[in-house]
Amino acid sequence: MSMTTATVIQERRFSAVIAGLLSFFFPGLGQLYKGQLFRAVLWFLMVGAGYWFFVFPGIILHFFCVLGAAFGSAGKDRIRLPR
Repeated sequence: MSMTTATVIQERRFSAVIAGLLSFFFPGLGQLYKGQLFRAVLWFLMVGAGYWFFVFPGIILHFFCVLGAAFGSAGKDRIRLPR
């Protein structure tokens, strides 16, 4: 009889509403809340550039930033716990 060691994976849960609201008020903050540092910086720079050059592209990018924060995946947020 052999015993195998089971690995428990705990997933962090994020509120889509909080992530969306954070990105609405500050582009990229919702991604940062979800632990996505690279995406947060990228969205902050892209939305900022969109608003800097023209308002309309900034609004569109900001809209997609909020949607990505609210409905996007949380990335690699699994934590392996020893059994």
